[in-house]
Amino acid sequence: MKAATGRWRLDRAVVLGVGIALFGAIPFPVLAQESSPDPASTPIGTVFRWLNFLLVIGALAYAVGKYGAPYFRGRALAIGKAIAEANQTRAAAERELREASEKLADVEREIEQERRTAQRESAADRERIRALTKSELEKIGQAGRAEIAAAERAGTQELRVIAAKLATERAGTLIREQMNAAAESALFDSFVAELERAAP
Repeated sequence: MKAATGRWRLDRAVVLGVGIALFGAIPFPVLAQESSPDPASTPIGTVFRWLNFLLVIGALAYAVGKYGAPYFRGRALAIGKAIAEANQTRAAAERELREASEKLADVEREIEQERRTAQRESAADRERIRALTKSELEKIGQAGRAEIAAAERAGTQELRVIAAKLATERAGTLIREQMNAAAESALFDSFVAELERAAP
């Protein structure tokens, strides 16, 4: 209600000012005399000049108030909205930056953890391979010793067989050399005597 009343008063003042300006602009032939001084330099001319100035300023103020205020309000609202959107965008960007920094820190921690795990596993693998190699070397050594022992036994057995064969051949040769008919007869007699004693 107050805004409507204020606008009506402003409109009335503008109409009144325009009317006074037009009234001041109308030349009065009665007042115009050739010998009279310039009307603009008289006190009434000064008043009318001031009234004209005020009317122009008033009209400009009215135009700015009527058309400029909504424009500037709209611009202010648009700028405020753009600032609010920029603040929201900045907050979202800061949030994303913070999340990215946290993820990067997590990735670095995971990389360090994976590195430590790989070092532990590598050390465990080295120890396992070393133990496995040592075990295999021991098995190979035992197998080698077992083969050597088996070869020794086989060699010893073979030597015994060879020695027994040679001893038998030598004994056969000696017996043939020393055996004659009398020795054979004595040997046969002792064998028969042994059999008779053994029989019940």
